[in-house]
Amino acid sequence: MNQEKDPRTGALLPEEESPEGNPDAENKQETATQNAEKTAAQDSSATEPTEEPKKVKNKKDDGKKQKKNHFGFFHTSKFRHNSISTAFTACFIAGIILLNILVGILGQRFPSVNLDLTKSGSNSLSDEGIKVVDNVDIPTSIYVCATQQQVDGNQIYSSDGLQYSQVGSLLSKITERNAKITVEYVDLDQNPTFASDYSNDSIAVGDVIVKTDKRYRVLTSSDLFTVQYASDYSTQISSNVEGALVSALNAVISDKLPIAAFDTGHAEAQDMTAYQNLLKNNNFETTGFNLLTDAIPDNAQMVVLGAPTRDFTDDEIQKLSAFLGSKTLAGDRSLMVTFSPSQSELPKLATFLEEWGIQVPAAIIAESDQSKFISNYPTNILSDIQTTLQLRQTGDGSSTDYGYFITPQSCPVNLLFESKSGKQTYSLAKSSDSCYLVDNSTKSTDDLPQQSSNTVALSQETVKDSDKNYNANVIAVGSSALFTDGIINSGTFGNGTYMVDLAKYATGTSDSSSDVQITAKPMNESDITATAQVTTFLGLGIFMLLMPLVIVIIGIWVYYKRRHL
Repeated sequence: MNQEKDPRTGALLPEEESPEGNPDAENKQETATQNAEKTAAQDSSATEPTEEPKKVKNKKDDGKKQKKNHFGFFHTSKFRHNSISTAFTACFIAGIILLNILVGILGQRFPSVNLDLTKSGSNSLSDEGIKVVDNVDIPTSIYVCATQQQVDGNQIYSSDGLQYSQVGSLLSKITERNAKITVEYVDLDQNPTFASDYSNDSIAVGDVIVKTDKRYRVLTSSDLFTVQYASDYSTQISSNVEGALVSALNAVISDKLPIAAFDTGHAEAQDMTAYQNLLKNNNFETTGFNLLTDAIPDNAQMVVLGAPTRDFTDDEIQKLSAFLGSKTLAGDRSLMVTFSPSQSELPKLATFLEEWGIQVPAAIIAESDQSKFISNYPTNILSDIQTTLQLRQTGDGSSTDYGYFITPQSCPVNLLFESKSGKQTYSLAKSSDSCYLVDNSTKSTDDLPQQSSNTVALSQETVKDSDKNYNANVIAVGSSALFTDGIINSGTFGNGTYMVDLAKYATGTSDSSSDVQITAKPMNESDITATAQVTTFLGLGIFMLLMPLVIVIIGIWVYYKRRHL
């Protein structure tokens, strides 16, 4: 057996013992073999990856792909279009909400920006009304006897169809124009002592009080609104809110107002309440008195006898003569007497009027021309205003156009002379020359002569007081019926305007800045006049069919366009 040498030293290496003869050697060899196999297995594991790591790797890769796809959606054109649409919609809705809030705030702060959609413009101030409001130069308080909620919600006299919100609407515009005017709403239930300051005026819910340090005016619902009932039980409601408020403002700031005194002691047949309210709304003071027992009120400039049915005593006639000729009354003065065909004879009053050149026979004027009377009654005649005596001075010198002037059931007013003993007579209104007279002796109207007759006339005398001259007037009105509420407050006729101008002329206040006349405005007037076929077409065809169909078509088109973005 050859013994191996050490390659470095050349020395002989000791011989290995045979495994068979050495048990320890056999164990070592077996251990070495097992270690070698184990190492090989580890090497094999290191070089060949297992399936488990692959699965982990795949899960991570899938998560990365999902994350990448999720954030990538925000960069797609679909997301951009949807985002823009959503943002635009949100901004549009927010803008509409902000616009509504802004309009509401501006509407409360500046009421004039609110549009008046009424046909008659009853929620707006007229040019004449604006002029009066701007002229208020002293502190003025307006008290509304109700809560603002009641007024704005039309809760006052709602059963009568009155739109009381007009009061609040116009007052807000009045106070906006003039800071000297203030408005306060007073709840009479919460503040019962407020009405005690006006114990003589019977304050009620809905009344409006206009007050300054000079005087005050109380406006009731009848002053603010006029309700007329027809034979078919329908109602016609007119709004005089602006006229009443503006006239009250003018009255409470005026330094002096003319006084009209109405006699109540001779069973007067004509109710003059409407005329009194008309005068008060145009800056007159009105008062009642009994000529038989009372003196004519101090500073009265007009005395009114509304169709008296009992004659006057000599003492009363003397009172009237002293009033007209007074040299202590600084101003024009007048006596107005109204008549009706059914009036009884008044010989003493008739004699007094004849001294002034006026005679009123017991007859009635009838019209033969159908175009010159109304309501199919020939006695409801239209009179022509005469221009010989100008009641109101216009800027260009022209005559005032009063429109239709109706004088129902009028007596003729005859003028006995043109001029006599310092008195001058004038015709103020006259019927057409196609009229005829009917009295108790008339049996047939077939062959009656046609003639024109005066329906209103005036006699005037000059009263000298030291270095000043004043006019004393006696006015005869043949138609007491023209003073009824449905006529004198109607916007169809010019009676209200004319009788106010006549009262101002009679008291010498025609040139006063307090001249205010605003016509009442209908409230339940139809805004739309159309046939039943037209309203059916608009309601069924346009609003119920066409407009929904257009909206559906637009919706489908928008949906289609968005699906193809």
